[in-house]
Amino acid sequence: MTKTSVSRSAKELDNLRDDIKKRAGFQDKTLSPLSKTFINAKTLKRFFGYDRTEESSFIRLYTLDVLSQYVGYESWNAYHEHLQLLEGSGSGDFKGEEINADDLSIGDALQIAWQPNRKSTLKYLGNQKFEITKTENSKWQVGDTFFCRHFILGKPLYVDNLTDKNGVLKSSMYVVGEKNGIYFQSPI
Repeated sequence: MTKTSVSRSAKELDNLRDDIKKRAGFQDKTLSPLSKTFINAKTLKRFFGYDRTEESSFIRLYTLDVLSQYVGYESWNAYHEHLQLLEGSGSGDFKGEEINADDLSIGDALQIAWQPNRKSTLKYLGNQKFEITKTENSKWQVGDTFFCRHFILGKPLYVDNLTDKNGVLKSSMYVVGEKNGIYFQSPI
């Protein structure tokens, strides 16, 4: 049976709300940065707790999919998997070394490597999007682009919407360094 809604009290929803606020750049009840999503204003107000007139204890999966896409994930499930990856097998805040795309500036370069003997140089394009500018011994190619929010030392890298230089989707979800994770090369 497919789950079509999620409990409103789920911890993951608080994380999604925080990520949406950070991406949209709002701190108060102004939801205008989200006006271009395919969710009506009343639903958004309920999601953020600003309108409790028709509050139910569940949120539709469609709503969560659209909001997850807004912060750079393919779906609510992809966002949820990302949160589980950050938490690891236990509970609590992630303590490992990471590079967060939100901390980068457009044009920044990042060099990653993974086994066996693979490495790539990535250029940050903004909005969690990267372009591969140089690569050795890997399946992806120069000019490919993808979306990614976190690069975590020693963990596999999961990227969304790997697209070739002509804009053709190669893979909606692609993993790099699946066995031993990625590591960072010296700064460029």
